[in-house]
Amino acid sequence: MGRALVFAATALMTSVFFINLCATIFQCGCQSLWGEADRSCNVHAAHGRHCPWCAAGVAGQAMVYGSMLGAQALLVFGRWPRGLAAKAVTAVASFPAVGIVLGILFGWIAEYWTH
Repeated sequence: MGRALVFAATALMTSVFFINLCATIFQCGCQSLWGEADRSCNVHAAHGRHCPWCAAGVAGQAMVYGSMLGAQALLVFGRWPRGLAAKAVTAVASFPAVGIVLGILFGWIAEYWTH
């Protein structure tokens, strides 16, 4: 029960702040869910660069989001680290770590920063 609660809490945090991480990595105009969300994202512009995560569509976003949750699940339900507090801390830290790696990868493939 304890591990399930830790995973639920970290997954909730990832769900709420996913768009904020997108905005931080890509400076695309996305805002928090309680703001305008993706209304101002550059993916909606006719010309210019488009946020790689938003441009990837539902399947691409699900892959990014699923990878973050998958990393959290591995840390929370795996054998390492030991102890609920350590599992919670590493699961929380895995959210931006996985996101930054995937952001760099998506941005590089899309040549987002070279335009």
